[in-house]
Amino acid sequence: MAEGINIEQIVQEVLDRVLQSSTGVEDLETVTSLSGVKSLPGEKDGKMVNVPLELIGKPANDAAARAEAAAKKAEGAVAGLEEKTQAATEAATKANEAAAKAENAAAKVEQTTAAAVGGATARFSSWMETGNVLPDKSTKPGGSVVYVADAGKFAYHMDSTLYGDWDVAGVPPAGMFMNADRTAILPDKLYLLGDAVYTGTGGSLRLLAYRHEVMSGEAYEALQDKDANTLYLIYEED
Repeated sequence: MAEGINIEQIVQEVLDRVLQSSTGVEDLETVTSLSGVKSLPGEKDGKMVNVPLELIGKPANDAAARAEAAAKKAEGAVAGLEEKTQAATEAATKANEAAAKAENAAAKVEQTTAAAVGGATARFSSWMETGNVLPDKSTKPGGSVVYVADAGKFAYHMDSTLYGDWDVAGVPPAGMFMNADRTAILPDKLYLLGDAVYTGTGGSLRLLAYRHEVMSGEAYEALQDKDANTLYLIYEED
């Protein structure tokens, strides 16, 4: 080793020159865009290392991939839900149509049943020219169905009172004679009183025919006044 040369001074001088020519992280240029940048400096275990930008973007890329997968899954679920909703809507529509058909069928059955119960004819007990028909309903037995001519209505005659509606066991129901609100007689129906047949055409009873007792041909010919509305039953003697 040559005299006058201090090794420590040489080493210190070399370090000073390296330090002067090196650039610290805090002395690096700050950029405003990642365009053209491939890596970043970093420190690991006390030494400087390069950090690829791919590593920095990896968490974001992984999150984006998971978000995309979740979005596709949600999209599939929505599509399945739409199919189920469509199927439910179609089922509800078919159920409503079936219910409507059932309701129509029930109405027809009800109408048919009502017509069968009411029948084409209804028999009443007597004819009254005048009378005050009350709107009240009677359920008391012992009365009879009468026709009140000046009112143009049938009524239930009980204890000298005329009821415009009634529901009495053993007595033909009011629905066989009057409409639902009991304001008018039923049209196009035959009403029987004894041997007479009346029709409800025009809102009041009109005599259609009267059946006379059975008589011989000679007795019929001997009648002076023959009624065009009367049915004459004639028998011939052997």
